[in-house]
Amino acid sequence: MKNKISIDKFNYKFIISKTPYRISLGGGGTDLPFYSDLRGGELITGAINQYCLVLLAKRPLDKKIMVQTTETQITDSLNEVENFIVRETLRYFRINNSIHVSSFTTIPTGIGLGTSSTFIVGIIKCISDLINKKYDKMKIAKLAHIIERKILQIDGGIQDQYISSLGGIQLLKVSKKGTVTAKEIRIKKNILKDLQRHLVLVYSGQRRESKTIIKAQKHNLNSNIKIYDQIKEIGKNSKKLLINGDIDGLGKLMDDHWKLKLKLANEISDRNLNNTYGQLKKLGSPGGKIIGAGGGGFFMMAVPHNVEKYISNVKKLGFRYMLWKFDFDGSSIIKH
Repeated sequence: MKNKISIDKFNYKFIISKTPYRISLGGGGTDLPFYSDLRGGELITGAINQYCLVLLAKRPLDKKIMVQTTETQITDSLNEVENFIVRETLRYFRINNSIHVSSFTTIPTGIGLGTSSTFIVGIIKCISDLINKKYDKMKIAKLAHIIERKILQIDGGIQDQYISSLGGIQLLKVSKKGTVTAKEIRIKKNILKDLQRHLVLVYSGQRRESKTIIKAQKHNLNSNIKIYDQIKEIGKNSKKLLINGDIDGLGKLMDDHWKLKLKLANEISDRNLNNTYGQLKKLGSPGGKIIGAGGGGFFMMAVPHNVEKYISNVKKLGFRYMLWKFDFDGSSIIKH
């Protein structure tokens, strides 16, 4: 952004955006630059009904910046803003004072659902409304990617920014030059209900930092490129199974994906996670996988039959699960 933005002329009292988190449905990780720059990435991803809400408001009586996330800070200088995501997103848009930013989230961070990217998309959605810039969803995703990956230098791919902005179920492709295209995958309503019911999200109880896991994958690059070739093929094969609602087939493919993913880096799993996955399969699932980079977060387990019994047994083992639905709105303004 070339020119400083003056927000004095905007009369909104406040703006609230609602931005969905996501689950990866096939080919996850092929959007990481060390792979996509060589081979091109292709994956299927879906937005879900868990959200990051961002409130953005002009401060009419002073020049201070107030940030409320897990902590609260009031400062006179943008340089002193401690939350680096808020600081650098405001800086990108040349908003230097008289602003209040708050965030609220329905789930913890560091659990593999794209939380940091979703936060950035939500801030940009609010700012675009505040400054009356009618950015489309692809533009917002691209700006979020620039801020997170180029400016903040947070390792990762393109999946999280684009699906949280677009919503729905998307086939995302990233070319060797970094160009991103998105095509919505349309699925019949009755099959959508089956997917939402039979793909069970079980919380592992472990949190992790994705950057550590992504960095570890670069050590055996030649070997890992070949593994991601196979993961990309699994993603391509997942599309037909999703459209047909083939839960058993999806479970077997996810199991194949998980076995391949374990070969990428030791940090992806540990004894506890391996034991948990084994237990969850024995309860009545042909397979599943950890959503996101690995190391913790949610297992998504395919359960073809008797979901109620499966969930009851999950609870008996002491694990928590999360009911979910697909979100088809993407990042949206719910109040201004």
